[in-house]
Amino acid sequence: MAADSGGTGAPDGPFRKEHTQSAAGPSEEAAHGYATPEGTAYEYGAPEEPAPEDAPPPQPAAPAPAWIRELDMALTVYPQILLTGNVRDVFLLPEDDEDGVVAAEPGRPIMPYSLEEVVESLCRARGYGALARQSMVDDRVIAWKLTEGPFTMPDALRRMAEEDARNERERAERERAQRDGGPAAARRADEDEDEDDDIEAGISRIREIMIGTVRHTGPAIGLIIPYTARLGSPRGPVAGEAARLLATAEELGHTARPVRGDGTGVTPYNTVFWVVEKQEDLPLEFAIGSRALRVITVPEPPQDQRRAAGRYVVDLLARRRRAEAGEQASEAGRAQAAEALARSSYGMGVGEILAVGRMAADRGLPLSRLDEAARLYRVGVLDNPWATRAVRENILDGEAYLNGQVIGQPHAVRRTIEIFMRSAAGLTGAQSSSSPSRPRGTLFLSGPTGVGKTELAKGVAKMILGEDARPIRFDMSEFAEEHARDRLIGAPPGFVGHSAGGELTNAVRAHPMSVLLFDEIDKAHPRLFDLFLQILEDGRLTDGQGATVHFTECVLIFTSNLGVSAEVIRPRKRRSARADTPGSTDVGEGGPGGDGESAGEQETAGGSRRSRLSRHDKPEDVREALRGAFDSFFNDHIGRPELRNRFGDSFVPMDFIQPESVPPILDKALESVTGRVREVHGAELTVADDPWEVLRVEANRRLDHGGRGVVTAVESALVNPLSRELFHQPARPGEHIEIEAVDGQDEAYTLKVRRWM
Repeated sequence: MAADSGGTGAPDGPFRKEHTQSAAGPSEEAAHGYATPEGTAYEYGAPEEPAPEDAPPPQPAAPAPAWIRELDMALTVYPQILLTGNVRDVFLLPEDDEDGVVAAEPGRPIMPYSLEEVVESLCRARGYGALARQSMVDDRVIAWKLTEGPFTMPDALRRMAEEDARNERERAERERAQRDGGPAAARRADEDEDEDDDIEAGISRIREIMIGTVRHTGPAIGLIIPYTARLGSPRGPVAGEAARLLATAEELGHTARPVRGDGTGVTPYNTVFWVVEKQEDLPLEFAIGSRALRVITVPEPPQDQRRAAGRYVVDLLARRRRAEAGEQASEAGRAQAAEALARSSYGMGVGEILAVGRMAADRGLPLSRLDEAARLYRVGVLDNPWATRAVRENILDGEAYLNGQVIGQPHAVRRTIEIFMRSAAGLTGAQSSSSPSRPRGTLFLSGPTGVGKTELAKGVAKMILGEDARPIRFDMSEFAEEHARDRLIGAPPGFVGHSAGGELTNAVRAHPMSVLLFDEIDKAHPRLFDLFLQILEDGRLTDGQGATVHFTECVLIFTSNLGVSAEVIRPRKRRSARADTPGSTDVGEGGPGGDGESAGEQETAGGSRRSRLSRHDKPEDVREALRGAFDSFFNDHIGRPELRNRFGDSFVPMDFIQPESVPPILDKALESVTGRVREVHGAELTVADDPWEVLRVEANRRLDHGGRGVVTAVESALVNPLSRELFHQPARPGEHIEIEAVDGQDEAYTLKVRRWM
């Protein structure tokens, strides 16, 4: 609604209203992109769309959200209001009437509102005469009337409007001069533009307008500052005109008075509306503690509002399908689709849910696949990879596959497959009311060094993503300092590296479906665990630039050797007769640490022995000790029992490697060596039975180091002397090389080699 400087309401006055959506405006299908290809838009609840036969009776309108009711109350009590939180979202509310959205009549159709439109509706119902807002796009303050009667704008706004009109005429003249007058005129135009774009002058104008608005005698007028955080920094003092503006606003808050009325009701203030997404982004000098300021938090939409938004989208899409193909969706089908969209849109705003509907309309998705549209919007993955036949078959055969990749860990492999079967079935977190956007799978692998924790993570990546896939690995020992947190999510604004982003968030943004390996998680700084709490609970993380990264399609694997040094009590073994003979010892193959008892055992009262965990302990005792250390770490060491609970039953203990697992591990290592010789030298390498047995004995001797000890034995006893042999006498393509014997010990090994073509 335009108004002239004299307040007569003439449409050609200098005030103009920026584009906002009105209740009598275009249909919501057209406004939100659901119009049919022919251009026909069907209004919500229009008579041409008959209700399904099984539709329930109309329900009474739900009360307006609490923050809107609080905002309505604050208009008559506070001269300044700070709106923070989910302020850039869209809000589904009953169509506006003379009482505003806070008291709309039951049965009115639902339509989307912006925050500014909510403020406008409430102010109109309260008898405000006009609203004004700072426009960052137009670099000016835009004002519009809310009343049909005569209304006189404050002098500051009238002067601003006249000045803006004059500047527009001068700008048009400069553009003509620039086109017709050559370089000299262009330079003068650039100088003038620099003057017009003076930021300090613009803030000074806002201050002048704020003073005129707050001191206006009535009817009430509201001033919206939609990007308050742009006025200064929260980390340093504000200077210049911005500092004057904030100081002026604080004083105006304490000196403001309600507008004069006719004595028939409570009159509101001339209200200043500050808007900021995060309260911590406010300028340092902002008077957040002022008693004249009401802070109102706009929350993320809860499930009932997401369900209403889902139903809104479903009904729009159903009308589109009916117009295009004559399909009539049942009430049960609509309700089920709306519920699925509400569940899959956890963490989204209403505006994002409407965008999901536009995406579904654009791709022609049926109502039954709206959850897939939400997945596409969130992470860019349209098809559910966990529901594909290939992944399901890989998981079905996964136990045999992973047992081939990770030898000697049947219990851990079985637990891993159970977790991924749950993910493929879509039942992750189904036992609780937690977010359905949690990561697809979470594993906490705990066990001694060299037992296959990293190999299991690699096997999971191959099983889920393909044979060429590898996990994205983070060595958490590199994140032991508190500031290392910024490496994962990016440095905050104003710090070095802010524009580079975080290693973790960048990786997931680039590969939304990936396996993330956090190796030796217990070595990370305790503050980093706060990040994992958010990921495990909500499946998302906000990086240093304020952007949200979704982990919904990721698999998170944590590894640790917590508890390996824990002490356990086990029954004392009976000494053998040979052990009672003077000068004899009771040790197995390879001496202490071999197949006999482990070193470090001590007698204890009660006839039992106490020692560190070793491969001689029962698997049940090892798992119990590892679980106890896991609980103690989160409960006592870092004080995060809630994070321990988020892991649930995803804790997977891994057993010590036993001697019976040495032969397959040894064969796998030898296969790798022969493959490398074939690839690099074009020769065929074979190992005879006798040297194979020597390698097995050497591997058993180093078994306290797990599978890594087996690999180390192959390196010391075979690879090193073989390298010397091939260095002095290089292999010829097609040559056969047979290892006939391995002699020596420790690092002094020699080979007996037979070579032929």
